[in-house]
Amino acid sequence: MYVVIEGIDGTGKSDLAARMVHPLLARGHSVSSFREPTDKFLRAESERLNKVDGLSAALCSTVDRAMLRPQIEQALDQGDVVIQDRSFYSTLAYRYPGLSAEAWRELERIERVVGMEPDMVLYLDAPVELAMKRVEETGQRDAFEDEPYLTKVKRKFEQMFQPPRWVRINATGNPDRTLEQTLNALMAAGL
Repeated sequence: MYVVIEGIDGTGKSDLAARMVHPLLARGHSVSSFREPTDKFLRAESERLNKVDGLSAALCSTVDRAMLRPQIEQALDQGDVVIQDRSFYSTLAYRYPGLSAEAWRELERIERVVGMEPDMVLYLDAPVELAMKRVEETGQRDAFEDEPYLTKVKRKFEQMFQPPRWVRINATGNPDRTLEQTLNALMAAGL
């Protein structure tokens, strides 16, 4: 099963991805875990290009995703549960506010060819104000992390939300509560 964790910054995606591994192993599953972006050069290029051309910056993420895909496919072929922190949905949501409608549609077309459709999307949902507070506590803000921008990103995630494959996880509480909801969703899906 290919499980992707999505949501705006500050909702706890990375923490949840790490915390999911042990309970799945304890249930007898083999697990592979990935986090996008994977390539440091492409990440740096994306950040540099972000200042001049949002579509080119997004395509750096797309190339990174294409390079990661064989590893995901191999893990799935081996029977692993694959947990991934972010996917092409993040690229689409985070790039939406800065692109024209035509450029965004072209990016979506490319992403759907390059990216793999997950079996399950765990959408971590929290108010933008809470997410921003958490981001500020880390002291590591990036260009996408301001309240008006994240509000638009969250709106795009909401538009992409597609039950039953997408499962909303209330990420307003502590990490233990988020993990509990996630494990319940995975059990309901047969894991």
